[in-house]
Amino acid sequence: MKKRPPIPARDSGGAFKLNNPDDGTPIREMFELGDGLFIISEKCTYRIQMADQIDPERNNPSLPHNFQQKLFDHGTKSALLCRTLLQAKVMFRKEFQTIDVRQAMQFSLDALGNLISMDEISQRFAASEKAAIDKAQSGERDASLTVPSVGNVSAECKSFSQKADHFAVALMDIVRLFYPDMAKKHWEDFRNLVHAKYGEEDGFTRLLVQAAPFLKLIRDTRDCLEHKLEGVKTSDFAPQADGTIAPPTIEVDFRKSVLHRRSISSFMQEVTQAMQVYFEMIVVHICSKSAQPFAGLSLTVGEVSPESQNAWRVRFGYGSYDQIGRFIPCG
Repeated sequence: MKKRPPIPARDSGGAFKLNNPDDGTPIREMFELGDGLFIISEKCTYRIQMADQIDPERNNPSLPHNFQQKLFDHGTKSALLCRTLLQAKVMFRKEFQTIDVRQAMQFSLDALGNLISMDEISQRFAASEKAAIDKAQSGERDASLTVPSVGNVSAECKSFSQKADHFAVALMDIVRLFYPDMAKKHWEDFRNLVHAKYGEEDGFTRLLVQAAPFLKLIRDTRDCLEHKLEGVKTSDFAPQADGTIAPPTIEVDFRKSVLHRRSISSFMQEVTQAMQVYFEMIVVHICSKSAQPFAGLSLTVGEVSPESQNAWRVRFGYGSYDQIGRFIPCG
């Protein structure tokens, strides 16, 4: 009998599990994104790629069915992920929008990656700050006062501001899908566009009155630190005339962006939190303004009930209002 070539492993039946002993939580979300299948548990985010995606010509019959990779230690219990990628998944739907939703989701993934990096830098800096204080306090006391030290605070602020600006760039890339006139323009231009288009009292305009200067501050801070320009001052722990020791601080005065002297730890935490909010709300507003009718029904975007939020893991969805003003989500 003529010997037949072996059947590729990818053509046979099989099963797999997520190989992460540190997880063990249930899978809550699963969807296609880019070149893979995203699986999100309560604790982590994974990407699964099939053998035919890695070897489309089928030159290697011994490849396993799939390849799995843990991307983030953030799952459906993470506000960072829910307010960015999962909210984007609910908003960027081809049934309701005419933009390239696959591209919008890729930009959302880029934003999430930078947001997670910001959070990691923020937590690492806070831990280093605490360790420096503990070390200084544990030393012998004499006539001098030991001043703690974190190290190169400027480099930490530079890394953080770079990630924050990359986050803002990804968000602006999403904006440009909806507003092509924003090509090569920036947040102040977008605020002016929205004001002219929707009016001063519109909720989107009021949001950008706050968001645009904030996002400009992030860009200006990054420019100063990256290109070593005057305008941003960072300091490690420093003794004060009243006998206290000030924590590491940052202050900005550049291109009309002003940040008064602030604790670096507080600055990083507040920026990370604000970026989640601005991503969520800017995406919600742009999708609300451009929502397309579905099956003859005019849809809008609204805040879903607490029960739906628990099920969907996001705060906003498509739907319509009934006669007594209740928001009824769609899908």
